[in-house]
Amino acid sequence: MADRVISGRHLARLLGSWRTGAPAYIALADAIRLLVLDGRLPLRTRLPGERELAEALDLSRTTVTAAYARLRDEGYVRSRRA
Repeated sequence: MADRVISGRHLARLLGSWRTGAPAYIALADAIRLLVLDGRLPLRTRLPGERELAEALDLSRTTVTAAYARLRDEGYVRSRRA
């Protein structure tokens, strides 16, 4: 079980200016990865749902889904069913 839960709005604030010239899902995944690596997003923190984060960042859910999938593939996040 995750020790912490972060809201979409809080994660959006932590991300700040995350957009780059890369496709949005890659830039978002990279920005979240950096938050993990520099300790601003502690290990075992439950990320917001795709819809919640998409709304907070004004993105499509598909973009957030692709970013989360990239992070899963790279071993930075795990998916769990409630």
